[in-house]
Amino acid sequence: MSDETLQAAMDQAYRFLAQRFLSSYELIQKMRRKQISDDVIECVLERLRNYDYINDERLSEQVLTYLMKEEKYGVYMIKQKMKLRGLDIPQDIASYDEVKAAYRVVEKKFGSVLKEDVTPRVKVFNFLKYRGFATHTIRIICDDFYD
Repeated sequence: MSDETLQAAMDQAYRFLAQRFLSSYELIQKMRRKQISDDVIECVLERLRNYDYINDERLSEQVLTYLMKEEKYGVYMIKQKMKLRGLDIPQDIASYDEVKAAYRVVEKKFGSVLKEDVTPRVKVFNFLKYRGFATHTIRIICDDFYD
């Protein structure tokens, strides 16, 4: 591999990383789509890790913290979003209050309509299920609003 090839690949990686922080997996996928060979990609990743531009553990913690703070999704959806980015799921996910997040999204989506009992229970159930909330969490929310 020539120095020019490596430099071109590094430049491409910098352009990808300028948009947002990427995991190793995401960067590999993007570089493969640009038809960069795997040995060049490995060399680029090694350099980026040495410069601390790629750090999957740190990114994993940051993404988890952000998604938990947002309180828009259930644990299942958070895990899926992290897997799609090629990130490991930190142990901190156990501290996530899924019920609190479910109340928040239901109140935001349906608000006063729920209190008037206009929204069908199945609509709330499907809304929460689509956002990755566990069935037992959904049941708690539905029982609270409809009983």
